[in-house]
Amino acid sequence: MSLTFVVGSAAEVFGGALASLVDAALRERFAVPASDGEAYRSEPIEPAGWARLQHRASEELGGPNVPHLVSIEAYQSVYLPDVTTIASVLIPQAADPLQVGGVDALLSELRALAARASLPTDDVELMQLAAHYLEDDDAFDKDLDVQTYVQLMLSAKQAAARRQPLWVVA
Repeated sequence: MSLTFVVGSAAEVFGGALASLVDAALRERFAVPASDGEAYRSEPIEPAGWARLQHRASEELGGPNVPHLVSIEAYQSVYLPDVTTIASVLIPQAADPLQVGGVDALLSELRALAARASLPTDDVELMQLAAHYLEDDDAFDKDLDVQTYVQLMLSAKQAAARRQPLWVVA
């Protein structure tokens, strides 16, 4: 099992009827932009990296200062443009509510973490670091928090530029 980040519509993450229910529930509460074009998908990462990144952000910046990063679980969650608060949205026929955070708030929190932890924010540097972890077999199982940060930052930047939802898919 792996964790990925997907920028696009609910149909890119959920199957048929459930995708329609998720989309409808989100549109009831939020201004969800239409997702045109091909979805962006991050490289798969180890699910443990999400918890390690959350822990690092809490340690470096204090949990209350990074709520969009530390309060969202890597299960049924999405970050939307123009959302400033964290919310739970009930989805008919789904066992658990969908957690919703804001793309811009997430990016701000990731940038604050980067500044504090000396992590890159430049796209080229992020892609070089991602390539390092993909190509180096010894590094693949190390620094899961950094690997998660890299893929999340690249994905959040795509979501912000496209003005589309960013899904956390486990």
